[in-house]
Amino acid sequence: MAVRGIGFVGMRSDRLDETVRLFRDVIGVPVTRQAGDLVGFRLSDGTVLELYGPGDAFHAFFKTGPVVGFRVDDFDATRQAMIAAGVGFIGDVQHADGESWQHFHSPDGTIAEIIGPGAPPA
Repeated sequence: MAVRGIGFVGMRSDRLDETVRLFRDVIGVPVTRQAGDLVGFRLSDGTVLELYGPGDAFHAFFKTGPVVGFRVDDFDATRQAMIAAGVGFIGDVQHADGESWQHFHSPDGTIAEIIGPGAPPA
């Protein structure tokens, strides 16, 4: 197993419109998804950046600052090794387009995520 890079960054913002304008209009990151208080971007290297406003309840657990998703070679094997080591995961495994991801608690309480090729949940 190896971490290959950052595949995801998620940030909550009480000033969503201004933060979106910063990334979209000033920095030039294209918007790829918008649903309510969720705005998604894709960086040129493929990394997903998502911003969540106060009305996005699904990501309410993003309380420790930006949440980083570590890209791994094999999601299922990495997740099993983490479970065996006692890592606590949040919610269910999510899956789309051949990739799986799930958030977890780091030992210091920071929320992070693993993301990579994986099998759809049964």
